[in-house]
Amino acid sequence: MEKQNLPTYTYNFLNDNRWLTRETDHYIFHYFPDSEAEKDIEMIVVTQEKAFEKIIAFLNTKLPKKKIEYYFYPDEETKKKLMGDDWYAQSIRDEFRVHVLYTKDIKPLGEHEDTHLLSLPWGISIGFFQEGLAEFMVGHAWDGKSHISYVKEGYANNLYPPLSDFFEHEAWLQTDDSKPLFFYSLVGAFTTFLISNYGKDKFKELYENTHRDISKTANLTVFENIYGSIEEMGLKFKGEIKC
Repeated sequence: MEKQNLPTYTYNFLNDNRWLTRETDHYIFHYFPDSEAEKDIEMIVVTQEKAFEKIIAFLNTKLPKKKIEYYFYPDEETKKKLMGDDWYAQSIRDEFRVHVLYTKDIKPLGEHEDTHLLSLPWGISIGFFQEGLAEFMVGHAWDGKSHISYVKEGYANNLYPPLSDFFEHEAWLQTDDSKPLFFYSLVGAFTTFLISNYGKDKFKELYENTHRDISKTANLTVFENIYGSIEEMGLKFKGEIKC
C-alpha cells in the first residue's frame, strides 16, 4: 500500500496511560476520563456502528479483518501533542486508526473518516474522489447544511478553479484551508451527481483507476473514457444544481 503523507504524525498517544477503552463489534474507542467523548460514548457507539453498516452496504465489500480504532482528544493542544496534528480528524489507513478532536462544540462523527478506511478495497484514488466519496456517504456538509448550498455560494464568488485542475492530487491538497466547507461540499456534490446520474458501478471504475501517483492527464483520460469530457460534465453538474 502506498505510504500516507503524514509528516507530523507521532505516536505519543500510545504511551499515555489515561485512555479508557470501549470495544464493539467493529470498533475500539479510546477516550479520556471525564471528557466529552466519555460522556457521549453510548451515542458514539450507535452512530459509528450505523455508519459502518451503511458504508459496507454501499461499497459491497467484505468486512475488514481489523476493527477500526478511534482515539478521541479533548482539545487541540492535546491532540497535537499526542499525535502531531490539531485538525478535526484524520484516518490512518495502514493502521486502521482514526484520530478525532472531540469537544462540546466539535464532534466529527459519522461516515466520513470510516469511508476512507472501508473503501481501501476499491484502491487509493486522488483526493478529489476520496473526499468526494466520503462526503457522499455523509450526505451533507459538516454543519448539517446541504453540499449544494455551499457549492452555489462558492461558484457565485468564483472560489473554484476548473474541475480538471483537481485531477492532480496536489491541487486538492492546496485548496484554501480557510474555506474547507466550500471545497468538501464541491467534491461531495460532484460525486453525488456522478453516482446519482450514472450509477455506482461507473464511479467505482473511476475510483479504482484514478491514482495520486499518475499524471493529471492520465487521470483525466480515465474520467473521460468513462463519462466523457470533464468540461461538459462540469457544465451538466452546474446546470443540475442551478449555478
